[in-house]
Amino acid sequence: MRESTSNPRRPALVLGLLFLLVLGAGGGVAWLLAARGLRSPLRVLLITPSQGGAGELDAATCRAIGALVQDHLESFGQAAVTSVTELPGDLEVIRAQPRSLMVVLEPSRQGEALVLSYRYVWGDRLVKGAPPAWVRCQGQPLEPAAAFEAFLGGFPRRIRMAGGPPLVPRQPACFWDLMGASARRFRNEQLEEAMALAERSVAAEPSCATPWILLGNLRYRRMLNCPAAFRQEQAETEVLIQRGLALAPYHPRGTFLLSLLKADGGNQAEALSLLMQARRLQPHNPTLLTGIAYAARGAGLLPLARRAMDLRDHLAFASLQPQAVDITCLYTGEVQHFEASLQEQPGHLRSTSGVLPFYRGYLALVRGDQGLARQEFKTAATLANGYPNILRLSQIYGLILEGQKDEAWKKLREYDQERIGMREPDGEFTLRLAEAYALIGDRASAMDMTGRAFARGFGCTTWYERSPMLEPLRGLPKWKALMQHLRERQSLMEDRFPIGLLEDN
Repeated sequence: MRESTSNPRRPALVLGLLFLLVLGAGGGVAWLLAARGLRSPLRVLLITPSQGGAGELDAATCRAIGALVQDHLESFGQAAVTSVTELPGDLEVIRAQPRSLMVVLEPSRQGEALVLSYRYVWGDRLVKGAPPAWVRCQGQPLEPAAAFEAFLGGFPRRIRMAGGPPLVPRQPACFWDLMGASARRFRNEQLEEAMALAERSVAAEPSCATPWILLGNLRYRRMLNCPAAFRQEQAETEVLIQRGLALAPYHPRGTFLLSLLKADGGNQAEALSLLMQARRLQPHNPTLLTGIAYAARGAGLLPLARRAMDLRDHLAFASLQPQAVDITCLYTGEVQHFEASLQEQPGHLRSTSGVLPFYRGYLALVRGDQGLARQEFKTAATLANGYPNILRLSQIYGLILEGQKDEAWKKLREYDQERIGMREPDGEFTLRLAEAYALIGDRASAMDMTGRAFARGFGCTTWYERSPMLEPLRGLPKWKALMQHLRERQSLMEDRFPIGLLEDN
């Protein structure tokens, strides 16, 4: 006899099973959405006012504290941080970004204590045409390490250090030495004083990562100021930064500095490997992508550099604060993009080092506007705290454009002789010297210097071929051989670092 199909319990059982399946599917979807949310970066516009804070803090010290806040948000919060010194006039770009947060730091000092106050507003709470509805968070006077812990614990999206590496010295005196060193790093006349303070911080708290990284940063700047010391100091400076990275693995600022050191030493492959590895753990970090763009450009990998820039600008508020001088766009022919990256940034190293006016002059020279080029080079040559190499080269270019080619050749030859016999830093800068020789009309020296730029690691074949200043060299017998070597090396780098590496992260 067949079983009856009218069992009243079966429909209820089926409905129950369907309910559980739907619930499970819904939970799965919710989990996936949550997972996607976790992968969506928190974009922070960090504003450290250029006017300085209360309680004994000047603007430079406030910026130093802001840099350390940025390190914490990046290292522990996986945030994509853009640092500026002024509240933007147009807040629409912040409203347009998903998961955006605007934070204004208001640090102050009471004796040895740090008061880390701030105000914030979420991007989706901004109303067009209305002032921001700030949420104010008043910090308490605490020892600096405790002040940072309280800051992270009370941050709008709570950030836990979870036993992470210490980035703030436990001793208040050591912390203030560290901030003093960081505040002085942009002034050439205070560089030695800054290094002494950083060395004292390292000696006082060798288990803290930040003093090591800052000391390496200061040593790196001194090397750029005095290229003759590059060969002796490169290894020592690498050791300092690596000590910091051993304490705080893949610290974004430290990783970026180490990659710059390697790229300027001509080893773009090591720089790119280091940055790609760090980016797997810090996928939303604009600074690492800036490093990738720099190293890739030097290796001639313009599509890779260009893609890194696009990814970086998607994460950062690039319209408010260009992350770098995007020379890549000059090499690719995107001149307007390059020009946009040359805007002034008050208080930023780019605006005090001479890099911006130098490259505005260089762009004018490429365009054939010698009057504007001469004016910009003159500005760059007179900046009190500019990089000495930029100041000297700007002076040389200015003399060339003023028609004083004999004086320019004399100064260029003196500078050239200082660099001979050492491991010259920055092959790209060496090519700028070659272009200066070519403008003067000394084709033999220009060709020799161009070969040295290649030997020092600058492998952007496209710019060797496109630079209008190098046109007089392109008929020389050595030029064809150099182009062949460039293409061969660039091809090897293209095989090792395909553009797909960025998409895998």
